[in-house]
Amino acid sequence: MRGPFVAVLTLSVALAACGQSKKSSTTFLSINTATISQGSFKPSIKAISPLESTTNVTLSPETNGRVIKKLVKEGDQVQAGQVILVLDNTQLSAQFDASKSKARYDKVNAERYQYLYEQGATSAKRRDAYATKAITSRDQAIADKANLNYKFVRSPINGVIGDLDTVKIGDYVKTGDVITGIVDNSTLWTLMEIPASQGSQVKVGQLVQLASQSTPQVTGEGKITFVSPYYASLKAGNPPNTLMVKAVFPNLTGQLKTGQYVASEIITGSSEQLAVPVQAVMMQAQQPFVYELVPVSKALPKIKRSPNTTAQALKTLEKLPGNTPIVLQTKVQLGDLQNNLYPVISGLQAGDTVAISNTSRLRSGMPVKVSAGGN
Repeated sequence: MRGPFVAVLTLSVALAACGQSKKSSTTFLSINTATISQGSFKPSIKAISPLESTTNVTLSPETNGRVIKKLVKEGDQVQAGQVILVLDNTQLSAQFDASKSKARYDKVNAERYQYLYEQGATSAKRRDAYATKAITSRDQAIADKANLNYKFVRSPINGVIGDLDTVKIGDYVKTGDVITGIVDNSTLWTLMEIPASQGSQVKVGQLVQLASQSTPQVTGEGKITFVSPYYASLKAGNPPNTLMVKAVFPNLTGQLKTGQYVASEIITGSSEQLAVPVQAVMMQAQQPFVYELVPVSKALPKIKRSPNTTAQALKTLEKLPGNTPIVLQTKVQLGDLQNNLYPVISGLQAGDTVAISNTSRLRSGMPVKVSAGGN
């Protein structure tokens, strides 16, 4: 549906800006134009959201002990199983060494009695007693090794060590004390709070584009993996009536970090719509409009009906060749800007021509000259 032409603004003034009607049309203001045609648009939902690692842990010892070694420092990259701290283990080490020796001795005895039994030199009962003893010694060595291993505090994941300055050589730590955090930022979540009014548009699998608020900007791309089954309740610290949405994406550059806020954009679909370039759009009292090019012969009937048209201005226009382009201020209704294009909801049709240069110097009803190659 086409929007109405805004009333022609005192055509005598507009025409005066272009010179007297007897002068050549080369004195008309030269402009570039664009033809209204289909454009591709991707409707989206935008949010400012924090990042969170998909893999992070708080590191705590599994036994009490005094710290005797720190093998890494904060900010170090560590691998799963790598030792972070060593606790005093002198007694447990000695105990494990003893149990290993006993387990080896009992195993040899069990093998010897198995051989003697096969040769008929001993009874099954005696063979089984030594076999049982070997198994008991083996299990004790395994248990002592496990207890000793608790004295070596290891990283359970690949990641980066957080603050480790709170623990020093000689400190006594207890089971469950938080020593540090380890974060793997290779894959991140963005945690988006979406208004309830847009919640129905969000689905698992939709593309999410991210951009950091830093300079230079870091970008990323992922997909929604989780949409909360309920809206957030009205409680302190939570925006009212919002939906939690998680998207996961690879942190390819490694520059984004847990806790950082980014601009997230959920792409909810795609469509083909009539599009108008951003350069063509102007505002008047919060109403967007464009300057549409119309042959004077087509515009005259509307101009004649305008109460603002003076007889002199009308007479001047009527003397122009019928194909002379003039600009008419045309109200439009537009969608959200994407890639320097506005989707046209109403006011223009496919094939219409609009001015995209010198728009601040144009006035409705002004004859113009289209620059070569300007359409």
